Amino acid sequence: MKIYLVAFFGLLVTLYAQAPTGQITGTVTDPSGAAIPAAVVTATNTATNIRRETATNEDGIFNIPALPPGLYSLQVDAKGFPKQVREALELQVGQVAKVDFSVQIGNVTETVVVTGAAPILQSETTELGTVIENKRIVDLPLNGRNYLQLASLAPGATTNGPASSQGQQRMGGTRNAFALNVAGQRVHYNHYTLDGVENTDPNFNTYLMLPSIDALQEFKVESGLFQAEYGRGIAQVNVSTKSGSNNFHGAAFEFLRNSALDAKNYFDRGNQPIPPFKRNQFGATVGGPVKKDRLFFLFSYEGLRERKALTTTGVVPNAMQRAGNLSNLTTPIVDPLTRVIQNNQVVSSTPFPNNQIPANRISPLSTRILNEFFPLPNNPGANNFINNEGRKSDSDQYHARVDFNESASSNWFFRYSQTGDPQYLPSFAPLTGNNVQIDAKQPVLANTRLFGANKVNEVRFAVNRFVSQNIQTRANTTNVVGDLGIPGLDTSIPLFWGIPFFQIAGFSNVGDCNDCPFVNWNTTFQLKDDFSWTLGKHQMKFGGEFRRLRYNQIGAVVPRGRFTFNGQYSGASISDFLLGVMSNSEGQVGAPIANFRNSYYALYFQDSWKVTSKMTVNLGLRYEAEPPYYDKHDAIVNIDYRWDNSHDPIFVRAGTGDVLEGSPKFPVSAPFQLVRDGRYGRRASKSDWNDFAPRVGIAYQLNNKTVIRTGAGIYYVRDIGNAVFDIVRNIPYTIRQNEVANALVPNLTWQRPFTQTGAPTFILANQFDEPTSYVGQWSFGVQRQLTQSMSLEVSYLGSTGVKLRRLQVYNSAPPGPGNTNARRPFTYLNGNIQTMTASGHSSYNALHVRLQHRFDHGFTLLSSYAYGKSIDNGSGVRTTDGDALTPSNNYNLRAERGRSAFDFRQRWTNSFVYELPFAKGNRWIGGWQIGGILTLQ
Repeated sequence: MKIYLVAFFGLLVTLYAQAPTGQITGTVTDPSGAAIPAAVVTATNTATNIRRETATNEDGIFNIPALPPGLYSLQVDAKGFPKQVREALELQVGQVAKVDFSVQIGNVTETVVVTGAAPILQSETTELGTVIENKRIVDLPLNGRNYLQLASLAPGATTNGPASSQGQQRMGGTRNAFALNVAGQRVHYNHYTLDGVENTDPNFNTYLMLPSIDALQEFKVESGLFQAEYGRGIAQVNVSTKSGSNNFHGAAFEFLRNSALDAKNYFDRGNQPIPPFKRNQFGATVGGPVKKDRLFFLFSYEGLRERKALTTTGVVPNAMQRAGNLSNLTTPIVDPLTRVIQNNQVVSSTPFPNNQIPANRISPLSTRILNEFFPLPNNPGANNFINNEGRKSDSDQYHARVDFNESASSNWFFRYSQTGDPQYLPSFAPLTGNNVQIDAKQPVLANTRLFGANKVNEVRFAVNRFVSQNIQTRANTTNVVGDLGIPGLDTSIPLFWGIPFFQIAGFSNVGDCNDCPFVNWNTTFQLKDDFSWTLGKHQMKFGGEFRRLRYNQIGAVVPRGRFTFNGQYSGASISDFLLGVMSNSEGQVGAPIANFRNSYYALYFQDSWKVTSKMTVNLGLRYEAEPPYYDKHDAIVNIDYRWDNSHDPIFVRAGTGDVLEGSPKFPVSAPFQLVRDGRYGRRASKSDWNDFAPRVGIAYQLNNKTVIRTGAGIYYVRDIGNAVFDIVRNIPYTIRQNEVANALVPNLTWQRPFTQTGAPTFILANQFDEPTSYVGQWSFGVQRQLTQSMSLEVSYLGSTGVKLRRLQVYNSAPPGPGNTNARRPFTYLNGNIQTMTASGHSSYNALHVRLQHRFDHGFTLLSSYAYGKSIDNGSGVRTTDGDALTPSNNYNLRAERGRSAFDFRQRWTNSFVYELPFAKGNRWIGGWQIGGILTLQ
C-alpha cells in the first residue's frame, strides 16, 4: 500500500561543492521532531539501478557522498515506522541535496511516497556558482556546439574571443577564438576539470578537451568562495560526462552550412559571387548496458569539416619596378656608391638617369626573391594584389566511457577521450600560410569505495597528452635560406626552414611569421584522492593530489631572418631592395628548445559544521607546493639582479659547480658574466613554500525562504607555461641579433646581412625570487525563494590580486634628455631585458544578481546581471586579453593602473527554454519548443 504525501517546505535544500559527483544528506526525525538513529537510507540511481546505502547517526543525520549526477529515488527504513520514499530527486554536478525526512506513524507494511517541488535555497555553503544543466546545454542555441559559451550565463562571466595577440596565435585550433573571464579575473586564472581530473592546458591554462554536448551530463562555473578541495585557479569549470544506463539511448546529427544557402554579405560587391564556404558538423552518441545493473558503456563521436575562402589584399611591386624602372616615382633615385661624405654627413649622391637602375646593378638575389615569393599584381588600383586562398579546418573527437558497479560498496569508471584539430591558415602571399595542429588524449580511471556507513574514498588517476604546433608550409621540406645563400643564420634544424621575412616600406610584407614555428608537447600525470567522513554534525573531507608535468616547447625567434628596406640609401625602399642594401637585419642564432619538468603537490582539509539548525560554518585549509620548472638538459639561463651588477648583468646558468663561462654565440665583446653556480640549483629560481590558502564561510537561514551567506578565502593561481619558456631563449643557447645599418655607408647587404657587431635585441629573464600569485576574495549575499520553482540571489563580490605576473622591461632608458642608449643601465645593449616579475596587482568589486526559474510547467529561465569594475596594472602576460605586452614606462607602474582590458561595467545575460503548449502528443505538430539567449553589456 502506498500513501502519497505532498511536501512544500523543508524537504530539500541544495548546497554545492566542486566535484564531478553529487551528495545527498539530511536528517530523519519522528513526528515529535526527535532524531531517529540507525535508520537505513538507500539512494538508487533510476537509470542504472546502482544503490548506495547508509544509516543515520545518533543525531539522525545521514550522508551519501560521491554519487554520479542523475535522477535518484531515496528510501528510509526506520524501525517501527512505515517506509518513506522520495522519488525523482535530481542530483546535479557538485550539488549536495539536503533531504530531511519526518517519518509518520502508521502500518509498517505501508510505503509513504513523498512528492512535490523542493525549495531551491542554498542554505549550507557560501560558494558562488552556476550549474548549466543538461537540458540547457542541449536545448539552447550554440554556434559551433561549444558548450563553454554557456559559461557566460553565470553572473560576472564573459566569453569574448581574445584580441589578436601573441597568445592567440600560439593557442591554436578553435581555442584561440574563446576566452573566459570570471569575476574580474584574467583569462588564464581558470581551472578546467573533466570528470574530476584536470582538463587544463598548461601552455595557456585554457581547456584541453571539449566533449560533444551529447556526451555531457552538465557543468558548473564556480566564480569564487569554493571549498579547500579545489585550487590552481580563482574560477573553476567542472564538467561531468554521461554514463550508460540500463536502457539503450542514441543520437545522431548533421549541421550544414554553405555559400549556396547563404545571403550576400552587406559589403560584397553586387556582381561578385559569394565567397565559397562549406561547413559540415556531424556526429553520433550511443550508450546502454553491457550487463544490466552492473556494466554500462557510452561512446560519442563528433566531426567538423570546414572550407572557407579568405580574401586578402595587398601591394606588390609591378613588372616595371622589378626591372628597375622607377620613372613613375617623383623622388630621385640615387646611387649609394657615389655618396660624398663630409663631417659625418652625406652632401651629395649621383642620381640614376631617368630613375632607371641598370640591370648590372640589380642584385640577382633580389630578383630571385621577387620572382619566387612576391606575386605579380592581379588587380587594378592601390591594392594591386588579391589572394583568395582558402582556410581549411578539420576536427575529430572521440569519447568512450565504461562504468562498472563492482559491488554495493565499490564503483569504477574508465574514460578515454581523444581530439584532433588540424587547420591551414593562409597568409597574404601564397605558400606563406601556417599549418596548425592540436592533438589531445586523456585516459581516466576512477574508483569510489565505501568504508562503513559514514566513510567514502574517491581516487582518480589520469594522463593528459597534449600537442600544439604552428609550423610553416615549407618547414621540414625546403631550406629556403640555404638555397638563397643568405649567410649568418642557423639552418641546421629542418623545422625552422621556410621563407625569410621581407619588409619593403610601402609594400606588403612577405614571408613566414617571425615567431614560428611554435611547437608544444606536454604530458601530465595526475593522481587525486578524496576521503569523506561524516562525524556527528561535521561533514569532513580531506585529501591531496600529485601531478607530474613534462612540458616541452620549441619557440623560434626570427629563425629565417627579417630584412628591412626603407629607402635611406637610394631614395626609395624598392630601389634599396633591388640594390641589395638593407636598413635593418634581424635573425636567430641557436634553437630555443625547452624540456621542462615540474611537480605539483597539494593537501587540504575542509569541514562543514552544522552549528545549529539554522547556521552552518564552512572551514577549510589548502596547502599547495609547485616549485619552478627545471630543464632536463639544464638549458635554463636566468638573470639575478640581487648581485652587485650595477655595470654588468649576471647570467646564471642552471647546473652544478662554480664556473665562470663565456658565451660562444654572443658575437661581440661585452662584459656579460655567465655563471654556472650550484647554489641556484637546476631551476635558477627560488621556490615558494608558503602557499597556505585558508577558506571560511557562514550560511544562516533566516526562515524557510531566506538565506544569508558570507565568506572569504585565498586562492593561488598557476602561471602559464608559455611565459616561463622565455628563460631558455637566452645566451649562450640563443641569440636574437638585431643590426641597424650604418647611416652613411651601406654596410648590410645580401652578401653580409649580419656584421656580428650588434647586441641582442632583447634578453629574457624571470624574477629570481618570484612568489606565487594569489587572489583574496570575499562576499556577502542574500538568497530568497520567490515561488516553488524560482529564486532570486543578490550578492556583493570583492577581490584583490597580489603578486600577479607582469612583464617588465629592464634596461629601458628612463625619461630624460640626451641619447637614449646612454641612459640605459647597460649601454652596450641596444635592446631591453624583458623580465617576468610579480609586480602585477588587481582589484574587483561587483554586484551580482541571479534570477533562476527551474524547469517547471515547460519553462526554464536563468537571468544574470553584474555591475562591477575590474582594475589592474596589467591584464595578462601574453596579451591574450588585448592588453599591452609590456608597460609604457617601466619606472612608473602606477601609471599603468586602469580598467582591465576585459572589464565590462554592466552585463546582463538571459537564457530561456519554453515548450509550446499546443498539440501535445501530436507526432507532427506537437512537441515544439523555443529557446534563446540575450546578452546586453
